[in-house]
Amino acid sequence: MKIGNMVIMGLAMVAVLLPIKVWAEDWRETGCAGVVEKELEKLEIEALGAARVTYIVSSRGSVASEGSEELNGWVSFEKCKGNLTVQLSDSCAVTMMYTSGQCRIPGVLHY
Repeated sequence: MKIGNMVIMGLAMVAVLLPIKVWAEDWRETGCAGVVEKELEKLEIEALGAARVTYIVSSRGSVASEGSEELNGWVSFEKCKGNLTVQLSDSCAVTMMYTSGQCRIPGVLHY
């Protein structure tokens, strides 16, 4: 009986995780891909070296609550330890940007 319970729990976990992955793909299909890269073109980041952008879905509460995920662009740079985080709304608009660690960008908040 314990094996059956573990299988059910495993299936329940998959059912919860799949919508998050699909939602992230939907965001990219509706145009969020490239938003962070376009924002980088507006910033003075040449001194930080090459940038690498990763889009990440994170939770703001329980997975079961509707709208609890948010999409962030995390940018790492060749010449500094830290990141630029670009928070995006459901409509792919930039809602906040900030740097962390050793990375500093003029006009961008640093934490």
